[in-house]
Amino acid sequence: MDFALRCNNLKSPSGQRVCPACETSLPNPDDVVSTQLNPTEDYKTSVLSGFTPSTIVECAGRGLAFWSYQSTQEMWMLPLLDLN
Repeated sequence: MDFALRCNNLKSPSGQRVCPACETSLPNPDDVVSTQLNPTEDYKTSVLSGFTPSTIVECAGRGLAFWSYQSTQEMWMLPLLDLN
């Protein structure tokens, strides 16, 4: 089972969903979702169809911000992993 699905199903002793990495509470249904990282062209077209250009640009901006965050985290973590 991939990380996102394990994280999505993980519950704390109180019954609340929490992230296994940082223990952040995940109260909303869309806090963690499973996705294809290499979607087909048809999927990309169907997902974006009907949205206004401003909504599409907003979603793209959020995706880029998350990618940037993940890349920065990786840059900081790799030297620490090499020490062990």
